[in-house]
Amino acid sequence: MTERNSKLCFVIMPFGEKTDIAGKTIKFDDIYEHFIKDSIKEAGLSPVRCDELGEAGVIHRKMIEHIWATDVAVVDISLLNPNVFYELGVRHTLRKCVTILIRRKGTNLPFNIANLSVIEYDEADLASVAQAKRRIAEAIGKGLQSRGNDSLVHEILDLHISSGKNELKRCVVYEYKLRQHPDKSICLITGNIQDVKGIDIWVNSENINMQMARFYDTSISSMIRYLGAKKSKTNKVTEDTIFNALAEIMEGETSVEAGTVIATTSGELEKTHGVKQVFHVAAVIGEIGAGYRPIDRLSSCVTNALKLADSDAFKDKGCQSILFPLFGAATGKGDLYQKTQSLFEAALAYLTDNPSSTINKVYFVTWSAENLEMCQSLLRPFNELELLDSK
Repeated sequence: MTERNSKLCFVIMPFGEKTDIAGKTIKFDDIYEHFIKDSIKEAGLSPVRCDELGEAGVIHRKMIEHIWATDVAVVDISLLNPNVFYELGVRHTLRKCVTILIRRKGTNLPFNIANLSVIEYDEADLASVAQAKRRIAEAIGKGLQSRGNDSLVHEILDLHISSGKNELKRCVVYEYKLRQHPDKSICLITGNIQDVKGIDIWVNSENINMQMARFYDTSISSMIRYLGAKKSKTNKVTEDTIFNALAEIMEGETSVEAGTVIATTSGELEKTHGVKQVFHVAAVIGEIGAGYRPIDRLSSCVTNALKLADSDAFKDKGCQSILFPLFGAATGKGDLYQKTQSLFEAALAYLTDNPSSTINKVYFVTWSAENLEMCQSLLRPFNELELLDSK
């Protein structure tokens, strides 16, 4: 699977020479070379078209990969070409944004896309071409910054689509230092959480029932439970340390309020990973017949955890760093970009408003290339942050 690429723009359009309804020959390759390419380059991206992807035998596979992998697509719907509409449908299914529609003057929009924004151009009018170039470049820039929904599919359906094949293996830290408070940072750390070491507090995403996942479930909760447990020489669990500590605090209570944070021991994680505390946050709520969904205000999970770290109970613990998961990412429900942005905004607001906080570094773990690219694109517009060299 092609990795997500924020520097490419995939162009979907007719090829070669085509005839319009008036019998006029349209040279779409010239339109691509002398108009569309320039528009994309003005936006700081590199254009690529289907016929530039390689051998004919793999072109359809490459086409689908690029429709999925590129952050931006420009789609020329002139002449209502069926191949173009097929690829547009695939794009609108796979990506909620940024898809820029353009059309040659005189192209009538079909009913199903009549309400979408479309940039018009007239290749025979230099002023029209110049204006269209500016509008395309502006639309790309605004789309990348806002990440607003421009897909009819994602507007109606609650989708989160991932290739599931771009897992990041290495632990790499991308540090964004607060300009106003240089001793404070928001960091992205890649890879599997079991390879992360040296961060004082790990935050565990739990349901409001505070029921940790089973050892072999595919979740951060299960990983924290297993890594924190005491084990025999053959790695058989002999004491379910963190699970037991959480159950003891709950004392028979069946649930807590959404956003509640409960601190427990880190068990064996202190020896193996340098973790001093585990914070369990009620970030997910279950519904009969519907499964689990994120709570409404995920940002409160970040704020409440940071408040607890700064409370009197933890002043003497020496905790200066905290690691959060991307709350809501595992459920695949709702707008993941919007949810993640709210987490970053909460962390930034807390560090800005509390410069004397004992927490100096707030980490968010990003296990896949998709997660990393999304987080980087969300953090990029924050003028309060300065990206340092990754390490």
